[in-house]
Amino acid sequence: MAKHHFEAEVSKLLQLVIHSLYTNRDIFLRELIANASDAIDKLHLLSLTDEKYKEFTAEPKITITLDEVEKRLVVSDNGIGMDDVDLVENLGTIAKSGTKQFLEELEKDTKNKEHLIGQFGVGFYSAFMVAKRVEVVSKKAGDEKAWVWSSDAGGEFEVDEAVRESHGSDVILYLRDDATEYLDEWRIKEIVKKYSDHIPYKIFLKKGEKEEQINSARALWKMNKSEISEEEYKEFYKTLSHDANDPLHWIHTKAEGTLEYTTLFYIPSVRPLDLFRADYTPGVKLYVKNVFIMQDRDLLPVYLRFVRGIIDSEDLPLNVSRETLQHNVILEKIKKASIRKILTELKKLKEKDIEKYRKIWELFGAVIKEGLMNDFEHRDLIKDLILFKTSMSDELIDFATYIEQMPEHQKSIYYLIGKELRGSPLLERFDKEGFAVIFFEDEIDPLVVPAIESYKDKKLKSIQSTEVDEDFENIELDEKKYGNLVAKLKAALAEDVKDVRLTGRLQNYPACIVYDKSDPEYQTYNLMRQLGQNAPEPKPILEINPSHPIFAKAQLSDDSSYIKTLALVLYNEARILEGMEVAKPAEFAKALNDLLTGSKK
Repeated sequence: MAKHHFEAEVSKLLQLVIHSLYTNRDIFLRELIANASDAIDKLHLLSLTDEKYKEFTAEPKITITLDEVEKRLVVSDNGIGMDDVDLVENLGTIAKSGTKQFLEELEKDTKNKEHLIGQFGVGFYSAFMVAKRVEVVSKKAGDEKAWVWSSDAGGEFEVDEAVRESHGSDVILYLRDDATEYLDEWRIKEIVKKYSDHIPYKIFLKKGEKEEQINSARALWKMNKSEISEEEYKEFYKTLSHDANDPLHWIHTKAEGTLEYTTLFYIPSVRPLDLFRADYTPGVKLYVKNVFIMQDRDLLPVYLRFVRGIIDSEDLPLNVSRETLQHNVILEKIKKASIRKILTELKKLKEKDIEKYRKIWELFGAVIKEGLMNDFEHRDLIKDLILFKTSMSDELIDFATYIEQMPEHQKSIYYLIGKELRGSPLLERFDKEGFAVIFFEDEIDPLVVPAIESYKDKKLKSIQSTEVDEDFENIELDEKKYGNLVAKLKAALAEDVKDVRLTGRLQNYPACIVYDKSDPEYQTYNLMRQLGQNAPEPKPILEINPSHPIFAKAQLSDDSSYIKTLALVLYNEARILEGMEVAKPAEFAKALNDLLTGSKK
């Protein structure tokens, strides 16, 4: 018998599970049944794709056994099973998503901890809410040996050889004295009916010599929508996704005709914790005639990776391989139709229930926008879904609403990319005209917003680009009066800026930074740099407001040192106001101090 120590984080997790994590203890049975269903799914997939597993074709079955004498509850399955290595890796560690991240999230989310469990694949540990000791007897399909894992939720667990006739697992719960209610067959039937009735595999309840099926085993997604209650939709989602929270929305479609398939897609109410990880777990499963085939990233595009659900096709062969599926014409048609359906239904929801849609956008809007870069076929639909705040309001609106609210003399849709944008000097001209400026504040926006280009017949223009000047009448400026000052400032900043010039766009600020319409903006450059790409930083244009009092003195000064100091301070102040890094911090600090003290050195 080999003794092992739990990861320190697992020990902490077990105590949280036992004492405070779940508010509803019944959930342990849902989690164990879901794990059993997943194990059967995995064996099904291998039997279709791996010659070694072709012989494992027994009818899938989950059995709950009640043993009043020993005060034991056993959940058994005939799925893939586990060997000793699997038992250590799966039940002794939180390997999938990272223990450190898990506990960090757990500590942050003190009010709603329950949803985190499913996202990390550790629902198994909920068994310790009702059990003083848990044993897992398992035999991996194709192996000769069986193994037993056991623990009393202390700091250790044991793994030893065991006896089991066939492949699969038995999860044996030695119930606590305050949990003997789970030996009542009616109580178990009630829980299974509520949480697991529509698992696509038969669930049996065994007590003594009596054994009976206690779930419908009818795939919920195959039922008519009129036959399914809202509560059933929600509970099926929880079983499917291992998420304890209700979904925000679901989309159920049954296609008939030349192509027959059924889809049931859910929008979660919390972000999956691996949403922005490269190794995210896809949330959609493919079934063929109710038989699980795969859970794969190819079923929906990356920008819809937050969607959970099922695609079930009647037109794909049961023995289809994963490699064949990747190039299958039928599946490609289903995928395209599913993408359009999800986007169209989200658009309908936006028009019907904007408050619910705003919640979805706040959770997943940054991900949806990724589709602008590569899904050209659905780009217009994605544009319809985009929400944003503006310089006029913190309320999230869409492009259609923005255009409706535009003054008649406004020619384009104006936007600004960055963080903390309300302090930008560039807004002054637009505030004066009554033009709302869209704020794009997500990290991905510098990459995706330029791909929008226009909405309907209105062009999108960045107010940080000189392109917007085309929409305004030229303000006459006394170039001759300030020509000498502009030349001196330009000489002082020759290495940093493309040009220095007068502007009429400012009222209260002395200077601002803009970019030539032919150059990429700083935010785009910065994002490319974060992505590891070597791109030269574009040189901005420094525009100065000649009516600002600071230039009355500067215009009369012949002190080149003072002008250079002023130039550095104005340039860096303008950068700071646009959320940019300070250029040459040491030089800026010295220039600022010199200006404050009146030093000429």
